[in-house]
Amino acid sequence: MEWKFAGDLPVYQQIITTIQGAVLSGELGPGNRVPPVRELAALARVNPNTMQRALVELERQGLLVSAGTS
Repeated sequence: MEWKFAGDLPVYQQIITTIQGAVLSGELGPGNRVPPVRELAALARVNPNTMQRALVELERQGLLVSAGTS
């Protein structure tokens, strides 16, 4: 995923849009694992809380499913 942020929308909403695009394009398909929050946040260069907020919203939308930790 390519992380580009502009000033027109909150960053968490831009993260949601980026991940939705990755799903629609097939970059993230069913059963693919998404890296942990801290790793994704580091890749996107955002605060982990911001990434967590976006992922929670994507789970609420049913686009992502959390498997929890082992």
